[in-house]
Amino acid sequence: MDHLEALDVGDWIGLGTAFVAVIAAVISAWQAHIARSSGQRQLELAELIHREQNEPYVIVDIESYEPGHPMMVLVIENIGTTVARNVQISSDRPLESAFGAGEDLRRVLSHPIPMMPPGRRLKYVFDDADRWKADPPLPTSYVFSVQAEGPYGVMEPIEYTVDFSTLAESSAEERPLLRLEKSLEDIQDAILQLAGKPQVRVVQDHRAHPSGSATSATDGTGGSGQPEPPAIPTQ
Repeated sequence: MDHLEALDVGDWIGLGTAFVAVIAAVISAWQAHIARSSGQRQLELAELIHREQNEPYVIVDIESYEPGHPMMVLVIENIGTTVARNVQISSDRPLESAFGAGEDLRRVLSHPIPMMPPGRRLKYVFDDADRWKADPPLPTSYVFSVQAEGPYGVMEPIEYTVDFSTLAESSAEERPLLRLEKSLEDIQDAILQLAGKPQVRVVQDHRAHPSGSATSATDGTGGSGQPEPPAIPTQ
């Protein structure tokens, strides 16, 4: 206490200034640490975004062969921007098909795909409308796991849950007879094109003959024994 009592105003001011300086130094060090941590996180995030933008993305889906078509296909597609290599696909349970394609699909999935460039789309026959009539019922969903290698090495496995139960019924804009309608339209177009081709008709010669009758186009001589002019094609 004696030492504190011996301090004058100048000493107290000096102590206060030193204390403020220490506090400021601590705060500055803390802010610098936060800035370094934030910068490191931003750098890691930028690297992650850049890596994800340059990774291949192989998806698996089950869809209709085409709108309104009862056939279903298993689709494997690379929607990424780089080449996927050694693509291995597995399912949570063996694929079953009322169409009889289950064994073929299991054989396809048992072998890795060596390479899939960007945009590559593979389609395999999966099943048809008989699947919805199977007894006992066949599965309407599968969980697919995709493993592949990208430009940065082995990628983390990706899982897709594919539920295709909605394919049992056609959507509002799809008509069951759509394919038949298209076929009839194709036939109609072919008939119209055939009808629009140049046709040949005979032009009659109406020059008067000594007998006073016009020439005829039925015997090829005009009734005079002389050959008629050739037929003129008209549109």
